[in-house]
Amino acid sequence: MELPDLIALGAYFALLLWIGLRAARVRPGSSAHESFLAADRDTGLVATTASTAATDLGGGFSIAMGGLGFSLGISGSWLIAISGLSAIFVAFLLVPKVKPWTDRTRGLTTGDLFEARFDRRTGTLAAFVVGLAWLTFVGAQIVAGGKLLQATVGVDLGLAVAVAGIFIVGYTAVGGLKAVIHTDVLQAAVLFVGVVCIAAPLGLYRVGGWSGLAASLGSSPETASLLDWGAAGWAQIGGWLLAVFPVWFVSITSMQRIIAARDEPTARRAFLLTGVPIEWPLFAVGTCLIGMVARVLLPELDDPELATPLLLLEILPAGVAGFVLAGYVAAVMSTADSCLIGPAAVVANDLYRKRLRPRASEADVLRVARLATVVLGIGAIASAYLIPNVLDLLIYAYTFAAAGLFFPMLALLFWPRATATGAFASMLLGGGSAICWVLAGEPWGIPSAAMAWFVGLPVIAAVSLASGHRPSEQPRLFEAGD
Repeated sequence: MELPDLIALGAYFALLLWIGLRAARVRPGSSAHESFLAADRDTGLVATTASTAATDLGGGFSIAMGGLGFSLGISGSWLIAISGLSAIFVAFLLVPKVKPWTDRTRGLTTGDLFEARFDRRTGTLAAFVVGLAWLTFVGAQIVAGGKLLQATVGVDLGLAVAVAGIFIVGYTAVGGLKAVIHTDVLQAAVLFVGVVCIAAPLGLYRVGGWSGLAASLGSSPETASLLDWGAAGWAQIGGWLLAVFPVWFVSITSMQRIIAARDEPTARRAFLLTGVPIEWPLFAVGTCLIGMVARVLLPELDDPELATPLLLLEILPAGVAGFVLAGYVAAVMSTADSCLIGPAAVVANDLYRKRLRPRASEADVLRVARLATVVLGIGAIASAYLIPNVLDLLIYAYTFAAAGLFFPMLALLFWPRATATGAFASMLLGGGSAICWVLAGEPWGIPSAAMAWFVGLPVIAAVSLASGHRPSEQPRLFEAGD
């Protein structure tokens, strides 16, 4: 990076910190821990949409999609298309039921939701599953931030991961969810404009437009398949569908955005806009095109996941490249802190406030939330060192949560006959089978995410039909949106 790029990078981070610290102030009439964990439950449409999109796309997906475009071509865009489809379904199925409930009960976590519908034991297990899964997701974002710093500043990947992780943990512990959402607006704008609206068109211009890109890639048998929308293969796309589609339904970041939105229409529109047009087609196709252009301009690149940041340095002028890359790195950090707040909320709300100290003060809950952020963040940095591949971490996190929680979540909302015993068994056996399948190397090419469908679904159906509701259950809690 040249001096103007480094100046732009530093200025951008200073601006983010200023926005985050201002946004972190507690609004009069709001409690301190709700401001930290729920953003005062009064976020407007622009901020909710920007934060929802940036949290999903800004970090690991930004890096991973450039890599997929480099190695698979345009067919890699189906990964984000599936995510966008899931967001649309959440807008119509999840938001109308969950948002009124969270506003009425002041619920904060997925554990609260499961405990209210089923029982405390099931709520505790749900909180543990979603907290552990999204802590793994934080590791993916730290790896992505480290790779960006490695590629742009030229530092060792291990040092870059440590620097990115420390910054993420410190920023999250101070700012909370409200600060994250406010900074997401700037980050989403810079990321979207810089990568999709500037970098992708400039990259195409450098290779002679679409016709030039097609001619360059089509001239070699090794790269001709990058122009084929079906090159990923039905098995790969099916694996993505099984792993990614359930995630918006069980994501702790989805829960946070629904909770933080001003009202139900705001939350519903935010998820719709995130699905279409933001995720598909703009971001999905744009980032894959960048990877494909990098395949032409940087054919000797060893790590496909560095395609996007290195191409930005290649095609953008000094200063502009630094500003766009700053947005890129910041978006990674924002995704990480959003995901880190979720597990911290599980510790502070589901463990500390509910189990250990039911009479704890707001100050105590907030202090525990910040301490949990630091401790869990250190654990996320360690996981980033153990699995230094962004896409692998993303898929592992998605698979673990999807296999354990997807069908219990749907049953919670839409099947009054579902019992706490059935949901608990489905979470244990669905999630456990997925882990075992991963450790076994996914025999016969069957993705581990399929265990949610092959094991989790029949288990919750069979066990629920064979068992009765416990006295603590509320089987009609979400009937007719109540």
